[in-house]
Amino acid sequence: MWLRGARLGPWSATDCDTARVARKLRQISSVDFSANELTRILAYMSMLAEAEDGWINLIPKITDDGGMPTSLGFLTLFSGGSSGVTMCTWIPGSHDRTGRNQPSLGITHVTGHRAVAQLLTLEISIPPTWLVEQDHPRRGLVLRLPPAEPAERVLAWALRAIGGLSPGVAFRGWRADIYLPLTA
Repeated sequence: MWLRGARLGPWSATDCDTARVARKLRQISSVDFSANELTRILAYMSMLAEAEDGWINLIPKITDDGGMPTSLGFLTLFSGGSSGVTMCTWIPGSHDRTGRNQPSLGITHVTGHRAVAQLLTLEISIPPTWLVEQDHPRRGLVLRLPPAEPAERVLAWALRAIGGLSPGVAFRGWRADIYLPLTA
């Protein structure tokens, strides 16, 4: 039984003799690109895949000022909503203590419907070797990709899918926010 004024748990910061270590901040690189010129984005995908760290957000530029923000608000995390624009996040595969984690592709959208059915009606089918992990009207679509899937195929499909899930929206290019590996 704990007494008033006693510690609240079995561990306390005052019992620890290890110095606090500042967490290293992740560097972010933003790159504007067109769907016809993907070389820089593919190079970043290769770098992140080799490092097994980081991620890339692909955002369509809807306005001349560069599109929408890619960070989610605090309440958005709990409400399952999105930032108001269809966007995609690619995460490279990695190894951890439990084994191999496959690369993933997540698409947040504002259609209010399940994405897989909508993509099928637009003839943007998900490749048969990709696994649908989640297809939720508010939380989005999450796909697990085979480790050897070519980055060119993943990127081309992602851009088509974002376009398909954004009916009636004219894009003025693309922006990639690359969250670089902590080792970079």
